[in-house]
Order: sequence, then C-alpha cells, then structure tokens
Amino acid sequence: MKRWVYLLTSAILLTLLVGWYTANANTDLSNSEEPIELWYLKSETPLSLSDVYENDNVQWQRLDSARASFGYTRDEYWLRLFIDAKDYDRVLHVGYPLIDELDIYWVQPETIKTYELGDRQPYYERPILTSEFSVPLPAGESGTLYMSARTESSMRLPVSIRSEQRFFDAQMQKRLAEGIYFGVLLCMAVYNLFGFVASREPEFGLYSLYTLFFGGLMLSLDGLGFRYLWPDSLFLQDKGIPIFGSLTFLTAALFAYQLLRLKEYRTTLARGLFVMAGLSVLTFLVAIFASYRVSIHVLLVMAAPGCLFLLIVGAYLWRKGLVYARMFTIAWGTLLLSVMANSLGYLGVIDSMFIQRHAIMLGSGIEILLLSWVLAVRYNEQRREKLEAQERYNEELEGRVEERTFELQIALRELQDVNTELEKRNFEDSLTGLYNRRYFTQQLEKEYRRAFRNQRPLSLLMVDIDHFKKVNDTHGHFIGDQILQGLASVLKQSAKRPGDIVCRYGGEEFAIILADSLQEQAEAFAESLVKRVRKTRFATDSGARNITISVGVAELDSAAGQSTERLFKAADEALYRAKREGRDQVVTV
Repeated sequence: MKRWVYLLTSAILLTLLVGWYTANANTDLSNSEEPIELWYLKSETPLSLSDVYENDNVQWQRLDSARASFGYTRDEYWLRLFIDAKDYDRVLHVGYPLIDELDIYWVQPETIKTYELGDRQPYYERPILTSEFSVPLPAGESGTLYMSARTESSMRLPVSIRSEQRFFDAQMQKRLAEGIYFGVLLCMAVYNLFGFVASREPEFGLYSLYTLFFGGLMLSLDGLGFRYLWPDSLFLQDKGIPIFGSLTFLTAALFAYQLLRLKEYRTTLARGLFVMAGLSVLTFLVAIFASYRVSIHVLLVMAAPGCLFLLIVGAYLWRKGLVYARMFTIAWGTLLLSVMANSLGYLGVIDSMFIQRHAIMLGSGIEILLLSWVLAVRYNEQRREKLEAQERYNEELEGRVEERTFELQIALRELQDVNTELEKRNFEDSLTGLYNRRYFTQQLEKEYRRAFRNQRPLSLLMVDIDHFKKVNDTHGHFIGDQILQGLASVLKQSAKRPGDIVCRYGGEEFAIILADSLQEQAEAFAESLVKRVRKTRFATDSGARNITISVGVAELDSAAGQSTERLFKAADEALYRAKREGRDQVVTV
C-alpha cells in the first residue's frame, strides 16, 4: 500500500514539473519581441569603445540570429546593434547569467550610457535586478548599442528586446516556474532528511545532500543563487558551478554505493563508485583552487562518464532481477541525456538556449523524483534486515559520522586558511603591490570616521601620471607597467608615516590618504612628491624614462559634516584642474 502512496506522490510532483517545463517554453526570455540585427567582432586582445567606434578598419560580421554562441574561448567578443526609438519603455536582456565581464555602451547623439555588468560585479550594482543581465531602454531614445564580453564560461550572448511590461511579466512567470522546480527539490531534500532522522539510514541523508547540492548547482547555473542567496559573494558566484557539481557527483556515488549494496554482487563496480567519489573530491579541489575555465572543463569531462557509469551499474543490477534497479536505471538514463545535452550546449555544439537551460532541469527533476521512489522501495525491502542488524549498524554508523566530522573540520580549517589568503589578495593590486581601490574605499571611510570622531584633520591626494596614454601607445603596455611599478615605489617611499596609505585607484591614477594632516602639510608633501618624480628617471627595458605627475589635494572639513564622497570629489576635481592648467603641478581646494 505504501508503494502506491509513493507512486501517487511522484505522479503529482511530475505533473507539477511538466507544468514548469510548459511555462518556461512560453516564457523563454531569449526570444526577442522585436527583430534584432546583430553584428559581432572577435578580438584576441581587449579593446576599448573608441577602438571599435572610431576605427573604420574594424571588420564587423553579421550574426544569423540574436542568440550568439561561440563556445569556450579566451577571446573578447563585441556585439553591435542599432536601436530605434519607441514610444514605450523597453528592456534589453542578455539571457545568460554566467558572463564574467559584460560592458554595455549605448551611444546616442548627445551622450554615451555605460553599464558595467557581469557576475564578477556586485549584484546590487545592476541597473535591473534580475538573475541575468538587463538594461533599460527608455521611451523615445535611439542609438547604437555596443557590448563587449569576456568570460571563462561558455561565450553565449542571447540578446532580446521586450517592452518593459512584457519583460517583467515573463520574469514573473519564469520565477513562478522556477519556484515549482526548486520547490520540488526542497520537498525531496526535506522529505528524505526526515527519513534519515526517523530511520537513521544513511541512504536518506546522502540523498538529501545530493538533492541540496544539485539544487545549488542549478541555482548557480541559472544565476538565482547570486540573486537570492549569495549576492555579496563573488567567490561563490565564480566557483559555484564546479563546487556544487563536484559535490553532487560525490554524494551521488556515495548514495549509489550505499543504496545498491554492490559489494554483495560485484566488488569491481563497487570500487568504481569509490573511484568516482575520489575523482569528485579531486574535482572539488580543482574547483576551489583552479580557475573557472579549468575547473568547468574538468567537471564537464567527468559529468557524462559519471552518469554513464551509474547507468551501467543500474543495468547490471536490473539483469540480476532487482525490481528497484529498473527505476534507478531509468532515472540515471534521463539525467545522462540531460547532462549530455547541457554539456553540448556549453561547448557550443548545440545552439539552443532552451535545451541548455531547461533540459537538465527537466531531466534532473524526473531523476530526483524517481530516485526518491527507488529509495523508498529499497528501504521497505530491507527494513527487516536492517532491524535485525540495527545494533551492529549503529556502531558502524557512529564511526563513519565521527570520521566525516573530522574530515569536515579539517576541510573547514583549510577553507578558512584559503579564505584568509584570498581576503588578503583582494586588497592588493597585483601589478604595483600597493593597496587596491577596494581597500582605499574602506580605509577612507575608516579614517573619515576617526577624524570626525576625534576632530582631527584628514587630507586626500589624487595623483595621475601626465600623458600616460602616450607612453603606452609609443612604447607598449609592458613599459607602461614598469613605469607604474616605479612610481608606486616612489610613492611608497615618500609616504613614510605609519598612518599614510598609498593605493592604486585605477589605471595610472593613485590615491594617498594622509591622516592627521592639514591642507598646508598635504600641499607641501604633494609639492615635494611632484619635484621628486620630475627628477627621477624610471628604469625600463627601453631605457630610462622621465615622467611628471599632477596632484589634487583636498582636506576634510569635519566641522561642516563633509562626507567621504565630497572629500574624494574635491580631490578629484583638484586633480583635473591641475591637468587642465598645464599638468606637472599641485592644485588644492
């Protein structure tokens, strides 16, 4: 009787899953409401907007569809499309959430709007908060839109334009459909977790973990994890797919080993599951320490053979006459087909966003429901045997739990060490060895609060190398990097006080925070710095070079309640006054 209850429950959940699939078929955001004519440009080196906008020698190539797909590549791709004015608000949507860097430039007659997107940018800085990438197209505006993309994932750029109302309607329907899918996964995870608590059978616990990790993988694939669960974690967004993918295969191998009792039938296949688990651990380590490009290829190489091996295991036990092995084989066969379709989509073999984004969801949903049913049947058949051996099994289980807890503690300590090292690197500019812009922002706020609280002076210097673009254009970026390193050394040597903080703000621009310094003191320091740089000959591979710098100086007016933004803006304006008025000088405000 209980078996029919499980079958009925699975049938209901499958019906909901089919409803999800149908809803997504009608709300695919990669289908554009308006006809789009895309042109693309491939470059092995990074280009700027001026390189492609003002250069008549750029050879644009026309795309056959609005769903650009270039597979895994290290090249930078530019897209161009012309947007006509409409009398209603629209949204331009790039329906792929795994692009590392996506810069969008909307060139209009009077202005250029720039959007810096990508999953390496903080989520809440997006102009429209969606799991993919969207920018508004206000009514009555037209122009030429350029997009540059760089990614370690598959280079897929499905572009669509919809009216604002239809876009958000489709988003709502898509979220509802995805809610059904992840609701099914959560129900299965909680249901089997309760089964584990009630029965103490490890199959239930492993299957619950498997379902959760698979849910994490799908959240990473669809960009929903970055939107709802870890919007402030760029590390997890970058590593989520290989991390959750490797953990999914690890728990799948352990679950299959525990469920099927292969050691009672064929030890060779049982060892194969351990090999699969070991490879999953290695894949997990690769996911943490290697780049995304390396780890995702390792995961994709392991995914299809791993599913195929589990399929072989199920088929072998099916031939042995085990009833539940039939459903196990069908479940893994369904997932294998969906994983293969998804992998081919990422590799650019299948040019179908719908297959890539939904096949694995549909296949995994069916597979998870069927495996849950298999688990229930297996548990009922083995219940008497388990009850007879309960005491012995509990002792073995306790030992395994202690061992896994110890391994987890070791892994957590190692992960903590890695996170500490990554946090240190996050505050360091890799070229100059100075603090980076992120550290500058945090430290300026900290010094501002201290100065405001203690009513102490605080000065800020913004430093920029004069005519640095000419140096790069004439001698190359390598020589420019050597000059940047030399100037960084001079700045660091000049700022001798413990409270002086030197940061590379970006490009050829540097920032120096001078705590407990009045404007007169900061100006004197800046003047000496300008003179020292003017007299210094910087060693490069093309010979010694002289440069000059311009400096803007501003002091915090804490009595007037001046903010860090006002202070930075004042120093920045002073810097650009110095450049406008002849460079190689200091300007104060």
